[in-house]
Amino acid sequence: MANCLHLGAALRMFFSVLLAATLASGADAWAAAGKIQVLIGTARISQHTGQERPAQRGDDLYEGDTVSTSANSNVQIRMLDDAIIWVRPGSQFKIERYRSDQHGAAKNEIALSLLSGTMRQVTGSIGKSAPADYKLSTPNATIGIRGTEFDATFATAHIAAQLNTPPGTYNRVYVGSTVLEGPSGRVSLNKDEAGFMGVSPGDKPQVLPRIPAFMNSNPTATERSDAAPSKPKSLQISVRFGDGDADGVSSISSRDTNTEQRLRAVEGERATLTLAQGPTARKGANTGAQPTTKIVLDLVAKVNGDSALVQFSAQSQSLASASGQASQVATSLNVPLGVWTEVSGRGPWSGSGNSTVSSSSARSDNSRVFLKVEDLSR
Repeated sequence: MANCLHLGAALRMFFSVLLAATLASGADAWAAAGKIQVLIGTARISQHTGQERPAQRGDDLYEGDTVSTSANSNVQIRMLDDAIIWVRPGSQFKIERYRSDQHGAAKNEIALSLLSGTMRQVTGSIGKSAPADYKLSTPNATIGIRGTEFDATFATAHIAAQLNTPPGTYNRVYVGSTVLEGPSGRVSLNKDEAGFMGVSPGDKPQVLPRIPAFMNSNPTATERSDAAPSKPKSLQISVRFGDGDADGVSSISSRDTNTEQRLRAVEGERATLTLAQGPTARKGANTGAQPTTKIVLDLVAKVNGDSALVQFSAQSQSLASASGQASQVATSLNVPLGVWTEVSGRGPWSGSGNSTVSSSSARSDNSRVFLKVEDLSR
């Protein structure tokens, strides 16, 4: 018995030490490496977990995440050491490693991959104080830095045909210097110089006699490290669930009857609203009927002049189903600011024979739905 007790204590000690070591080694990987500050157009994030989702302003990015931009789209990322990275249209950029000894890591370590397309970077505190700890890779080359601002392009065969240039890695320096390196050599690039590394066997990195036309642009004010990002608007989004027999908005059920929901949101960032859906109410019907479906709405609102575009990603789950299976739908609505707009049948809450009610009420009304977006920053 004593031997068993000693063995049990030893096993507990072993697993405690193993757990502590595992948590310590994985702590850096769970910390956010950066955050999307600006999104122009559309982009997607292939997460380190294997999932893929649309990118939104305010999203955290982690080691192993890949950002892919659509045509005519740009993403600005602020890294944990305040480096700024722009991912250009039609590009793929991956965060392999991004760790800082100022944020709990054992050492500084930056490893980034430009899989295709173009990026611009203004280095942060790690690149300035410990440039040897930074590495940017493309499929055929690596770029090292010495406290700098630069562009990098990996032109695939498809991209190269569009740019009318040979495929390979291009690097242009605006501030500081870089080192462009391949299996067969390396070159140093200084301010206002550009280099190229081809993809053919035996190609060597070279300093170009002139900057390629597609790289011959100056950073805009919003792309520089000293540019302050525009402040997002503060919004209030309201949803009302009304009486189908009402003549106008003023006669629909009020917030006091739990059929109006409001939420505060930041423009361009996700907000969540939970609704319930039940059978259509008829005169004389049991108003205490329980809802049969729960709808969770992830929504993002963006103001454009005097109107707002509200994008919904809705997940609907049957409360009566033992399996709890859920269905998903995405939609968008454009509504004038500050005006109650009827959106019955246009949003994710639409459906035959059903009506939408607030999650805090079991009461069902006929399925008239009204939406209002207010800009609280005005």
